Amino acid sequence: MSKTENNNVKYIRYILLVSASLWVLWPISIMIEEGFRVDIGPLFSGRGASFVGEFFQGQGGIRFSTIEYVKALRVEAYPRLLTNSVIIAISSVFVAALAGIPAAFTLALYKFRGKAFITYSLLALRTISPFAVLLPFFIIYGRLGLFDTYQGMAIVYLIINVPILTMMMRGFFKDIPKEIFEAAFMSGASDSYILRKIALPLALPGLAAAAVFAFVGTWNEFFYALFLTGTVTKTVSRGVWSGFSESIESFKILEFDELNAGGTLAIIPAVILALLVQKYLARGLTLGVSE
Repeated sequence: MSKTENNNVKYIRYILLVSASLWVLWPISIMIEEGFRVDIGPLFSGRGASFVGEFFQGQGGIRFSTIEYVKALRVEAYPRLLTNSVIIAISSVFVAALAGIPAAFTLALYKFRGKAFITYSLLALRTISPFAVLLPFFIIYGRLGLFDTYQGMAIVYLIINVPILTMMMRGFFKDIPKEIFEAAFMSGASDSYILRKIALPLALPGLAAAAVFAFVGTWNEFFYALFLTGTVTKTVSRGVWSGFSESIESFKILEFDELNAGGTLAIIPAVILALLVQKYLARGLTLGVSE
């Protein structure tokens, strides 16, 4: 392939990448814009920065307001929604890591009867539709008193997060050269020592990537939160939807600005987490690619 053809391929890739990025960011930008109630009508008025009622009018006349974000944060339920989402997401990811890391280490290093069945079972758990298991969950939770409890929601998300963490960490562990483990075994190191002191530190970027994926997935999950939470453990995703659906049911004028502000506030924790671990996340996404 000539140099010109290579450049053309690169340009096409860049165009596709930019187009895909814009397509993904478009609804997010609309949500943020509506939350700030941006008004570009006076853009060409030539006015300086000033306050016009509840709006801040910047240089050039663009007006925006933070009142909807203030209203969302002042609502008594909203801080509780954020707290519930944090508790459920962190607890489920933490317990899933405790269960998934040893399982991934075992699946990556050892051969034993039933290994293929366990691996395929973990993969199958990720293909089951939530609609198929919602009714059994609803019945079981009603009998055991787990409906609208932190324990109940953590169990649901454990079933989702354990396969994710296990399969991702399995690939990361398999990416570590086998000679390292063989040398450790020959020196008399135990399995737990190798996992804690050798495998886990080497796969730390992968663990960060897997944990972020599991956390974001739990944070954004809506279906189970809609049917298995009530007033006690209602999460942010269900809270935003409740504001939308209650407005429809009561025939009220939809407070789109406030709902968009709440939606923007809901994605901030996940974005901050991804930014904090971006160094490990970038490295972790390149581990296990040979698996």
